[in-house]
This record gives sequence, C-alpha cells and structure tokens, in this order.
Amino acid sequence: MKKDLLLFLIIILAVIFRFWQLEKVPPSLYWDEVSQGYNAYSILTTGKDEHQEFLPLARLKAFGDYKAPAYTYLDVPFIGLFGKTTLGVRFPSALLGSLTVLLTYFLVCELFFKNVDRKKIGLFAAFFLAISPWHVQLSRAAYEANIATFFTVLAIYLFLRALRAKPQFLILSSIAFALSIYSFNAHRIFIPFLCIALGIIYLKELLRIKKFIVISFITGFILLLPFVSYIRTPESKLRFNEVNIFTDLENIKQSNRMIQEDNNSIVARFFHNRRVLYSLSYVKHYFDFFNPSYLFFSGDGNPRFSLRDNGELFLWELPLLLTGFYLIVSQKSKSTFLVMGWFLLAPVAGALARETPHALRSETFIPTYQIISSLGIVYIMNKLKKINKEIRRFLIFIFFGIVFLSVYLFLHNYFIHYPVFFSYEWQYGYKEAVLEAEKLKEEYDYVVFTESYGRPYIYVLFYGNVLPSMHWRESIVLRDNYGFYDVSKVGKYLFRKELINPSDVNKKVLYVGKPAEIPSGYNIIKKINFMDGNPAFVLATRNEK
Repeated sequence: MKKDLLLFLIIILAVIFRFWQLEKVPPSLYWDEVSQGYNAYSILTTGKDEHQEFLPLARLKAFGDYKAPAYTYLDVPFIGLFGKTTLGVRFPSALLGSLTVLLTYFLVCELFFKNVDRKKIGLFAAFFLAISPWHVQLSRAAYEANIATFFTVLAIYLFLRALRAKPQFLILSSIAFALSIYSFNAHRIFIPFLCIALGIIYLKELLRIKKFIVISFITGFILLLPFVSYIRTPESKLRFNEVNIFTDLENIKQSNRMIQEDNNSIVARFFHNRRVLYSLSYVKHYFDFFNPSYLFFSGDGNPRFSLRDNGELFLWELPLLLTGFYLIVSQKSKSTFLVMGWFLLAPVAGALARETPHALRSETFIPTYQIISSLGIVYIMNKLKKINKEIRRFLIFIFFGIVFLSVYLFLHNYFIHYPVFFSYEWQYGYKEAVLEAEKLKEEYDYVVFTESYGRPYIYVLFYGNVLPSMHWRESIVLRDNYGFYDVSKVGKYLFRKELINPSDVNKKVLYVGKPAEIPSGYNIIKKINFMDGNPAFVLATRNEK
C-alpha cells in the first residue's frame, strides 16, 4: 500500500513537471510545433494534410523534411478539444511523457521480476525519470522523439509480459514497436537493432511461443507496409542525406589529400581510405553521447533541448550510475543484458548525424540511465543498513537534500530565467505579430512578412485562422533545390527575404519585419519585443506624402 501511494505521488509529480505552465514555458511554439498543429488541424477538418494528401501514413511532407506522422495524428483529438493553441499542440508530448514515467515502473518490475527489490527499483527509476531535466524538457514541447520513447518502453514492457505470462501480448508489442517507428526517424534505425537484441537475448523463451511470433511478425509487417514502400522512394533519403555524416564531403577531400601526400601507395590507399575515415568519424560521433560534459554539466548545445546550465543528467546521478553499471556487469542475467544492450544501442542512430551529441536523437537512452541509477541507489541503501541508524539517516537526508536542491535550481532556471534568455530560440513574437497583422490587414492591399526568422507562412496559417481550403486555393507553394517546401503567398500575406520592394510603391502595404529591415521614412505602428526586451518585430507602413 505504501509503495502504491509513493508511485501515485511520483506520477503526480511527473504530471506537474510536464503540464505546469505548458502554454508559457517554453515561451512559444517553434516552427516544427506549429507545423504539427496546423497539419493536425487540416487532417481534423478535411482528412488531408497541408499538401492535400489524404491521411498520409508513412510520412508528412511538412516543410519537405518528411516528418514521421504519429505525433500529428495523436495531436488531432487535442487540437479538436483545445483548438489551435499551444496546449493543444503540446498535449500529446506532455501526456505520453507522464505516462512513460508510469510505464518505467511497470517495466522495471517486469524486468527484475525475481528480484525482491523490484518495486523499490521501479519506484526509484520512475522518480528519477519524473525529475529528469532531459525528459522534462523534451516532454514539454511537441517532440516526436518523446512519443517514440513512450511506444518503445511500452513495446518492451509488453514483450516481457508476453514471455512471462501472456504470450498474446507479443502481438501488442509488435504494434507498439511499429508505432515507435512511425513516431521518429531515429527509431527507424534503432528499433530494428533493439528487436534483434531482444530476439537473441530471449531466443529460448520465444521458441516456446512460436505461434505468437508468427502472428506478431505478420501484424508488424502489415503495419509497416506503408513505411517499407516509403523508404524505397527518393524523398525518404532527402532528410537523411541532409544530416548524415556520410554525405559530408570533407572526409573524401581529406582522404584524397592524405593519399596524394603518401604518393598514392597501397598502404596509403588502405589506411587513408574514405571508408576508414567515415568509420572513425562514426565511432567518434558514437562516443560523443557519453561525453561527461554533455551528460552532467552543459547538456545539448541547442537551447531548445537544454538549459545549457546543467547536463542532461544531474551530477548526483554519477555515483549511482557507476554503482549500477558495476551491478550489471557483475550480475549476468537476461535482464541486465537487455538493459546494457539497450544502453549501448541507444546512440546507433544518433551517431549517424553530423550534430553530436544531440539530446533529441538520443532520447533512445531513456529510461536506461534511470534504471541503472535505480539499481545503484537500491544497492547502496541495502549496504547502508549495516551501519549505524543515525548515520544512515543523516546520509539519506544529505542525499535527498542534494536531490531537492538540484531539482529546485533546475526548475527555477527553467521556469523563470530560461523563457527570458531564450525566447528568440522559440520564434517568440511570431504569434503576436500575426495577431496584430490580422487586426489591421483589411486596411491594406497586402501584408509583407519578413523571412529573416524562417518559415513565417506556417504561423500565418496557424494563428491567422487560414482554412486549409483557402491555403490550397490562394497560396503559392515553392520547392527549392534541396527539396524543402516554402510558401511565398497566403491570401493577402506575402513572404520575402527582402522586406521592402520598389513594386510596392503604388500599393498600401503593411510591413512586418525586424526593426533593421524598416528604413527611415516609414511609420512604426507596433513594436513586439522578445521576452528579454530586445526587439523582435515591428509593424510599419510607408508614410503618406
């Protein structure tokens, strides 16, 4: 009963951390979130995405980055419930992030079923995940990786339940794995490797339920048919080619240069081969994810994924992790093999990208760090039972005091300072600028919006209440050489790299741009600042002569 109450309190804590002031922190929707929201709205009202594709299954074109579709479909009912709002867009991530905490508890209990401390280990794992800076931040924005983590944890839990008690759960596990693949691009590489690892570790148990293996395989295969068809198309490679290390020509240039410097010898062609350099590059990128500075001190360099004042993990987790790793290495069981295999496979997909370490692409680690830490703390607490009670209580008090202080500092920085310091990273001001322009647009022939901050059209669609039918009828859609989509016109709105154009001279125009883009002689109607007070947008018109 006591453990059930603790679990309930941990889940309440997780929900509070993920939903509290969700519409205000992060301070605004960045363009990928707005894209998710508008496509969900378009599918809700028409059954088609913004590109008029009927219920696309394998991917969403979006900006030409071909997003995994699961988040958008999960977002449909919440956009229907809350409207085109920040809460509506972010609700699936916060909800499934909270549920991942609960699932982690059940996963640990299933994973260490024969361990007398399994519930205690599960409670600590859930608690560590509930307060994790990494998971809290990624649960508070519309990140596809976050729902992929939920489906992955669910799939593994159902897999273990199938082996121990209910083999029919293997079918549900295959469905959850398929949903994970449809949730985030990195999981399209990670999940097959993870499934192979599960098959190897639990081969003996799987052979006892052959019938359900066949049914599960067929179920998963049918669900993945749209994805299989998609990966054979050229568009499936566009996003991968943009971010992966193997399209970086620098390694080829270096290889050719080094071979030439060694007089084109056979030895040089072997050791300086571009394949060798790419392999070394991949190994380096793989180990970047274990960089202590990234994990415990600075976090991801992208402010949308990290405060940059603390690591993805708390520093006090380090001794617990070291103890947990010691136990995993020394206690060779299928459960520890699974945790370690999952942990080592987690960066496999993220290491292919040029930007490493990357908190979003490596959310595949979650909740392995928390599980390993929980093994460590339970082991330490069991050892402490042998020492004087007063000393033990003092040490526990000190530890949880450090935990409380670190969590408080993280939350203080995140909710108070972070929105002010990094509002520009979240395209703050777009919403306010569009709403102001909406009030005034009927007085003008057209509204010219700057492209300096990137992708203004999606904000006009979302906050300007542009119906999908109007977008399809009146917008001018462009596609660049890299395959990315953009829009140069939506109704009265024009989007330009150069805000002021001589062709505007005979028109009444409302300009929405950076202050520096408005030359002298123009009348500033409205100023919109970032949260730190620096100017973001101004609305201006040409002075009448």
